[in-house]
Order: sequence, then structure tokens, then C-alpha cells
Amino acid sequence: MIRWITRNVTIMTSDQGRESGVLAGAGHGKPRRGDDLHARLHPAVTFACPDIPALRKEGYFPVDMHFHTVHSDGVVTIPALLAGTRHQGMGCAVTDHNEISGAVQACREGRDQLVIPGIEVSACDGPHILLYFSGPRDLEDFFSRHIRERRSDSPWLMTRLTTGEILDAAEGYPCLRVPAHPYGYLVFNGGLGKCVDKGYLDRELYRQCEALEGICGNMNHAENLQALALALRLGLPVTGGSDGHVLSDLGTAVTCARAETPGEFLEELRKGRARVIGREKPFPSRLRTAAVISARFAPWFYPSLKIHCAGAGRRMHRYLSKRRE
Repeated sequence: MIRWITRNVTIMTSDQGRESGVLAGAGHGKPRRGDDLHARLHPAVTFACPDIPALRKEGYFPVDMHFHTVHSDGVVTIPALLAGTRHQGMGCAVTDHNEISGAVQACREGRDQLVIPGIEVSACDGPHILLYFSGPRDLEDFFSRHIRERRSDSPWLMTRLTTGEILDAAEGYPCLRVPAHPYGYLVFNGGLGKCVDKGYLDRELYRQCEALEGICGNMNHAENLQALALALRLGLPVTGGSDGHVLSDLGTAVTCARAETPGEFLEELRKGRARVIGREKPFPSRLRTAAVISARFAPWFYPSLKIHCAGAGRRMHRYLSKRRE
């Protein structure tokens, strides 16, 4: 039986352990209601603070699968990000909003590290879709053909593509299509699960997804539990990432696989052989992230305000239409 300790949590894994999802603690204090249930139902997921050295010792390579840099609404440069991942002994997927220059730079400058080139594409009908590629060439081709000229006047905020169009566009590429934070966030319909549950979008869109984001560091615990329950119902693997915008976020939620290259890592994830370990960020950290994002969007304040107002109008129209039914 293999055993590892992630700070205040002990995980035991074996064929039997994976089936039962034994969880002997819960990181920060007592286990929260629902943690043990979802550990049993989804043994690939553990709510805990990742212990990167222990995971590496057991043959897993941890990767933060959701991270933003100065190339979109984050404040972390690529050299600083690569220094951080090297120091922690982990990998990272660069997933800037509707932009790939950071991912391409990270792949070029981090050749000796596990860097997964990616992008988080924001659909005009709400959801955000994470796309992961095994190499930058396919990502660059996808971006130039389908994304670059279809960004809105606030380029990091939204594209002019629907969720279905984004998933269709990625169909012919060797990539993983993963809805980000399926039940995010606040009053915005930034998650596919939330939009489907409200009847805004067709559940058939799930058929075009290879996985779901099960732990997103910027969501609250209830939203992540909803995402895990959805993944279980759909029979899809899950990913985990910090949704980081500052360097201190790096590695607070990771996806772990026994792999050494981006292609091997994504294949392990596709086959359901990856594990996810992480925690949501505390509320003050999420407030700090919101402040960072707001400051980064300042140059596009008016286009962003226009987009948000249009979205609010659509939500009000849907609400009034349902009231009249």
C-alpha cells in the first residue's frame, strides 16, 4: 500500500484505497461536510494542501492546471512563474484568457520543465473553456485560426464565439477540452454546469468535453462539490488548478499524473489516471485576486462595462421570461 501525507491530511492509495477514497483528515482543521462523501465517490480527488515533495517521491508529477500571467489578467511574469515551478518541483499549465503569448513563451523558456500550453477561452454565452495542448504549435494554429480575430473589444473578457463554437473549433486538434469552474461564479454565468442547469445551454455540449475542472482555487467549496458531482454523473475525469493570478497562488491546487511530458500527462488525464489535490483559497485571497483582476482590466474599463451590462440585460430578460411562463 502506498501512502502519502499532505500536511494535515493522510491519503492511502491502493486498488482498494482508490475505490473507497480513504480520507483521514481535511487539511485546515476538521473535515468539512461533504469532503468525506466526495472522497468516497470520487477517489481521484482530495481536498487538502498539496505536499509537492511527497507527491514527487511517490512518482507523481503535480501540475497547476489553471494559471494566468501578465499576458492576460495576472501579474506574474513568465520568468517568475518558471522560477516558482522550478523551486517547488512542479509543473504548470499557462491558461491566459483568450491569449497564448504567455504559454508560447513559457514553452520556449522552460524547455527543461513540464509546461502545458493552454488557453482559457471565454464564450459570449457565458462559460469559460480550458483547452490544453501537448505542444505550442497546435495551440498557435488554433489561436490564429479561431480566436485572435474573434476577441471582443475587451480581449481578455470575452470572445464572439459561443460555447458550442469553441468546442467545435477545437474538435480537430489533439487537445483536451475542459469547462473551467463549472458552477462559477457569483452572478455571472461563467460555468457550463451553471448554464446547463439554468436551461440556458444544451446539455449535449458535455459530449464534447474530455474532463471537467473539479477543484478551482477561486471557487467556494460548495461550487467545487457541485462540479465533482457533475463529473461523477457524466463519468468524466477531473482536473484541478489554482486559477492563480499572483505567484502565491501557484500550487494550491494541482493535478497529478505519472508522466514526464505534456503529451503523456494529458493522455493520463484523458484515461482517468490522474489525481487532483487542492484547496479553495480563503476569502481574503479571493478578494485580493478580484482586486488584481480589476486593476488589470482598467485599460478596457468601458468596453468591459458595456459587455457586463449587456450580460445583465440578457439575464434580466431570461428572468422576466420565466416569470411570465
